[in-house]
Order: sequence, then structure tokens, then C-alpha cells
Amino acid sequence: MSSRKHTHQGKPQFLNKLAPQLWPELASKAKARKAISAGELTVNGQRAHPDARVISGDEIAFNALQSKDTISPKAATNRRVYDLDLEVLYEDGHVAAVHKPAGIPVNGVQLKTLENALPRNLKPTKEADALDYPMPLHRLDAPTTGIVLVAKTNRAQVLMGQRFQQKQVTKRYQAVVVGQLPQLKGEVNEPIDRKPSTSRYELVETVPSKAYGHLSLVKLFPVTGRTHQLRIHMAHLGCPIVGDKQYSGDTEVLTGKGLMLCADQVSFHHPVTEKPLTIETAVPRKFTKYMEWESREG
Repeated sequence: MSSRKHTHQGKPQFLNKLAPQLWPELASKAKARKAISAGELTVNGQRAHPDARVISGDEIAFNALQSKDTISPKAATNRRVYDLDLEVLYEDGHVAAVHKPAGIPVNGVQLKTLENALPRNLKPTKEADALDYPMPLHRLDAPTTGIVLVAKTNRAQVLMGQRFQQKQVTKRYQAVVVGQLPQLKGEVNEPIDRKPSTSRYELVETVPSKAYGHLSLVKLFPVTGRTHQLRIHMAHLGCPIVGDKQYSGDTEVLTGKGLMLCADQVSFHHPVTEKPLTIETAVPRKFTKYMEWESREG
């Protein structure tokens, strides 16, 4: 059994939500809850309760036991690596940004994930608190392409996790949608799973389309971060994203195009240097090529 400790600084948080940010072996709230039940997590030297909350100054310890529910650092180091070349958009000793191809999940139990491709594409860090392997800091839906931020050190993972929670990371997407938006700029406030959800949009271009009447290229800014939020909100406006078979309501027309949604810009302050960073990637050429083709046909 090994023990690693962390002193919490900041707002009160549930332990099962904080622990996955601190230790990559606990990659989800579910795994954190199992570790709590097994007595592997303590707060101020006391065994944690399942609904434990930690406040600033609390000392949290992860007393890792070798079990099927947690991955030891040694096992993590020996994990399978997915042989996939990624475009590295930014990298230093603490964080990196890569372009996720469409069709690849960020993580999961299968081999072919972005997470399993990171060790092949990123340089090892020399920092003392290096993670056993690089960890994605957020997710993109498998059919979505674009930027994913990655932590290479424990410090970066913790601080960036806090910044995501505090909405200090700004993400921009671009998408091709069916139809014409109701206005040039606007906001969608439509609850998802009964939770408040907000997205902003800006129209870039609208072209005529024989198949759809019109196609529009839009910039999208998620204010909240619900699952499939942008896809749901665009469908709510009556302008589903091209290729979205789940929310379009017209699978016959949209099948075979691929989801035309790209996370093309992320802005944040570096977790260690505090330097403001804006990472950008090119929107897939097929987005504009498809609009050009449809406008000629229309």
C-alpha cells in the first residue's frame, strides 16, 4: 500500500468529485466512490464518508490498495499504447493540447482512445510531480473533432480541474448547421436533464442548399458544459448540426456526412506560469467544401 497526500485549497468540494482530479488512478467519480468505500481515501487522517466534503486546509490522503478498481502507478506506466499519430498543438512540461480526430473517443476501456495515444505523441516531462501517463482534462464526443487539453503533472491536473469547474476555460466550436439562424448573434437557454444550460452562437455564413434549403456556418460558445449541449441546443433552434443522427430528427438526410462540429479554440491561463494561452486548430476542410458544393447545387 502506498500513500499520497494533498492539502486542499479553495472552495468546498465533494471528495468523490475532487479525487479524480488529484490521482489518475481514480479516473471517475464512480472509482473515487469505490475507493472511499474501501477505506483508501482519508480526510485529516480519518476514514472518509461516502458523501464527504472537503474544505480549504483539509489534508486528503490516497492510501492506494492494489485492486481491480484502481490502477497502480506501475500498471498505468505499462498500459497499452494506441499507435495513432496526433497533431500536437502546444506542449510544455506541465500541459499539452492535441487535435482529436473525429470518430475516436477521448477515453474508455478499449485500446483505440485518444488517452492511449498520448504517450506515443507527447514528450516525457522532467517535473517532479509527473503523472504516470498524460491525462486528458476534458472530453469531446467521439464524433466531434478538435482541441483536447492534457495534463502532464499532478499540479497541472489539479489546477486545471479547478479552472474548468470555475468556468475559467473558454472554448469555441464551429459547426455547419441546417437552416438559417433566427439572428446573427444569440443565446440558447434550454435546460438539459432539468439542469440550467446556456450556449451562445454567432453566424459566420449562410448559403443556399438544394438538400436543406440553407446551410449555415456558426461559431458556438458553451457557457455551461452539459453532455451533447451544443448539439441539443442547435436542434432546439431548428438548426441541427449536419451529420447529427441523434438529434436531427431526419437521419435519412444527414446520414453519412460525419458530425460537422469542431472545437477549434481554447483559451485559459497556464496553471503554473499564469501566462494567458489561446490554442487554435483549423476547422476541417470538409466543412467549407460541403457548403461550397451545396451552394453550387442550390
